[in-house]
Amino acid sequence: MALGTAPTEPPSKRDRRFLYLALYGSFMAGLGLRLWNLRGQVIGGDELHAVRAALRMTLPEILTTYSLTDNSIPLTALFRLWMDWGITLSELAFRLPSILCGLIALIAMPRAMLGKVDRVAVELYGVLLALSPCMVLYSRIARSYMPMILLSFGAVLAFEAWWRTRTWRYGVFYVVLAALAVWIHLGAAPFVASPFLFAAGDLIWRRGERFARMRDLVILGAGLGLAFAAFLLPARESLEKLIANKRREQTIPLDTVWDVLRMEAGTPSHTVAILFWVAALAGLVLLLRDRPRVALYTLTLAAGHLIGMRMLSPFGLGHPLVLNRYLLPVLPFILLWVAYALRRPWVRDAGCSGRMAQRYVGTFLFLLIIWTGPFLSRGFRKSSFMHHNDFVGFFASRATLPAEVVPEIYRRLPRGPVLEAPWPTAWDFGRVFYIYQGIHGRRVMVSAVDLPGDPRIDLRNEVTPEPQAILASRARTLVVHVKLPWEEDRVQVPPGRPPTRRMRPKARQDLRRAGERLAARLAREWGPPNYADGVVRAWDLERVRAGRETSPP
Repeated sequence: MALGTAPTEPPSKRDRRFLYLALYGSFMAGLGLRLWNLRGQVIGGDELHAVRAALRMTLPEILTTYSLTDNSIPLTALFRLWMDWGITLSELAFRLPSILCGLIALIAMPRAMLGKVDRVAVELYGVLLALSPCMVLYSRIARSYMPMILLSFGAVLAFEAWWRTRTWRYGVFYVVLAALAVWIHLGAAPFVASPFLFAAGDLIWRRGERFARMRDLVILGAGLGLAFAAFLLPARESLEKLIANKRREQTIPLDTVWDVLRMEAGTPSHTVAILFWVAALAGLVLLLRDRPRVALYTLTLAAGHLIGMRMLSPFGLGHPLVLNRYLLPVLPFILLWVAYALRRPWVRDAGCSGRMAQRYVGTFLFLLIIWTGPFLSRGFRKSSFMHHNDFVGFFASRATLPAEVVPEIYRRLPRGPVLEAPWPTAWDFGRVFYIYQGIHGRRVMVSAVDLPGDPRIDLRNEVTPEPQAILASRARTLVVHVKLPWEEDRVQVPPGRPPTRRMRPKARQDLRRAGERLAARLAREWGPPNYADGVVRAWDLERVRAGRETSPP
């Protein structure tokens, strides 16, 4: 039985209507999660790699340079092109490729499974794709992961269609999509190459057409190699340096593996994660029985990618967030296994009542993932830092501060946004800001010390640390930290949270000086702060604005 031609009964009008309604509902739920509070999210951490590269490098330099920061050559080039065309870029512009790819995936992935598995499994698959925290978060973050997931998914399905039908149109689609996926992110290479393992195994069992199929496979592989060469060779020198610096002999701790399994399951709950993976394995076994080629193909993709990533061994596989990012291309197929398991427990030949019962299971799963996942937490719903590594790594509790070291101002802030300065853009060193936001509940804006103002970008949630820019912002209160490294030293990292970098002495000194200088300058220009203690100075910006409006020229 071919992968794309699983026999299913002709759908009734009622079944088609319910399918479209279910997929529409899944899309709307996924849309809501992906766009929730998106405009209020501070851009920081790894999201700034492409921003800095686009500001610093020319277009020819971008297209021929791989860097350790993984800024993604095509995305950086796109941002640079927009800048050269005179477009001023905001956070939303930098996140737009991920947002669009995430929304396309909600439509394309379930539709791609029609005919491969039954309709109820497709409906449940749409629900899982919409609710998966990993799929949601990486559809929001200004990184290359969601474009890579979508392109690699399309590539492997195009390969399957080509191998099944021998239609070269699909072969061209595969080559183009696979090359784009690897260009977007080099980590996609093992995944898009895995279909060749399936084809090689299929040739062993195939009795006829072996020579012709092997010839076609070689032609397709050569075409893929040429497509890779088109963007790899111009950047060969930097690519060789990247590979030499990135590859490490390393072990992957079992704790890291378990953390990744919980992230892929979409829950920090050990119990729900175990149930998720039991369902995934059960779904794979059921697929092996009912749709053997679907099961073997998806299993080959997953195993090939795992083996390939282990052989490449890029630096950071021991960190749960890094390992999970490299494994993201496999996640849509794991969700397919779970969806197939959830539609099977009731009756062998599910009639109308059986299909309704299976949909109730999907609804229960919806509630279970929402209830135990990260999205119901107040920190997610109202945070300005949903893209912080500590929020993306929802398998562990977030950092806290002892109550006695929290400045009193955060317990009695007036209504309106809070502008925090200075702000270190590395997620490892900015934990106090999301901790404070959990206390005061106001929207947070930041003033970065290492992201210089540039007329080509206009970030909604970041303000240049200049008095005029601060007053022109939407902030109601400004809080200047004169001892930010001291505050960060008192952050309590919970058990289970991976260790992070320690702040270097120069960075500590720069942050403290930046805070002291800004506070002294504002005191000279605006007068004394409304609140001051040993670590922060706070100004009511409405008072400052009102005073400047009434002062004589």
